[in-house]
Amino acid sequence: MLILGALFFLTSCNKDLEQLDPIPKPVYPTGNGVAATLAADTSYSFYSAMITRAGLTATLNDSTKSFTLFATDNAGMRLFVTAQSGGLIPPGSPNAAYLGFISGTLPVASAAGIVQYNTVGQKVPFSAIGNAFPNYPYPSEIILDATQPFVRMPIFPARGTTSYVNNMPVTATDKVAVNGVIHTTYSVVAPPQATLRAMIAAEPTLSYFRAAILRADSAADVITPSHPVLDSTKFLNYLLGYGVTNMTVLAPNDAAFQTLVFGLVYAQAFAATGSVAIATAQATAAVAAGPAFLSTNNVTTALVKGIIAYHFLATQTTSSVTPNIRVFSNNIPATSIFIKTLVNAGIAAHPGVSAQASYTGPFATSIAFKGYGTFPPGGAPYSGPAATTVAIDKHAVNGVYHIINGVLLPQ
Repeated sequence: MLILGALFFLTSCNKDLEQLDPIPKPVYPTGNGVAATLAADTSYSFYSAMITRAGLTATLNDSTKSFTLFATDNAGMRLFVTAQSGGLIPPGSPNAAYLGFISGTLPVASAAGIVQYNTVGQKVPFSAIGNAFPNYPYPSEIILDATQPFVRMPIFPARGTTSYVNNMPVTATDKVAVNGVIHTTYSVVAPPQATLRAMIAAEPTLSYFRAAILRADSAADVITPSHPVLDSTKFLNYLLGYGVTNMTVLAPNDAAFQTLVFGLVYAQAFAATGSVAIATAQATAAVAAGPAFLSTNNVTTALVKGIIAYHFLATQTTSSVTPNIRVFSNNIPATSIFIKTLVNAGIAAHPGVSAQASYTGPFATSIAFKGYGTFPPGGAPYSGPAATTVAIDKHAVNGVYHIINGVLLPQ
């Protein structure tokens, strides 16, 4: 029986393998790819030269892949070259001067970074781009982490009455190539170069803001081999330096913090003494102490944390409040809206920060922000003048910040 069973097993396992149909070879389109489409159009000859300088012609012509390219025409490239050359190639220069700069002076790495940042690895017709606030990030071809190839630097197109890529207006859409689509921007949309922490550290008028961050948590990174868990009491400074976050920070300048410090100390001293002279002297001395005042016992850590948290914009769901939106000036309408902040993590019903942009043509020229609180903190909702932007759209790898001339108070 054992021998018969073995023979039966061998016989039944000796059948011919099932023959499967061959997998058909993909048929890829023929014709001009993205790079060739631009090269064939003389109005894009400067950007085409930058693609060549970047060494990405073959990549963008690969018909086995799909791309969306946010390019700019020659008019936009002239603006870019004049700025990049420091004015050495002024407006109205001959075309040869612009082409010479792009092909010979612009660093290859810079050209490659720009073209890669302007490229999304999928075909996105402009009608597919969203128009909701906040705008939706698309992954560019710049890889942020070599060990995680899908972690890409985001670019932010937004469709509307005036459409934008980041804060650059879109002037034409849906130029079709066999392997993708090209949308045209007013000028070059350049990639950011540094983190929020590094850029804010280099700002000469943000010394009080940096001191407030130090008081609110810590200057030290909190994710280390010996401390692998994010300490929620130290997360603001960490996030400012973490390259794959996506934040918007409102950074009051030193003059704004000096006004806040004077008001806080004056109110405390006057309440304690009833003397205008004493209150004024103490408030003046507090301002003279500089940013170091924010590390003293004259203000509590809780107060500084609450104020700083109100300057980080966020989204709010039923389960969390996250600083995960990148709000450029043009994402804010000309009518006032409220945007949530990290304060909503502790006060879910808080309305947020009021924001309203002013426009000249398609460009937002300033933003007005209003906090909900009075000055000093407490009392009725704020109804005084807004804090306005001193500088807008300071773009970092992990977010954007706007420098404002007033400290916003949440209550």
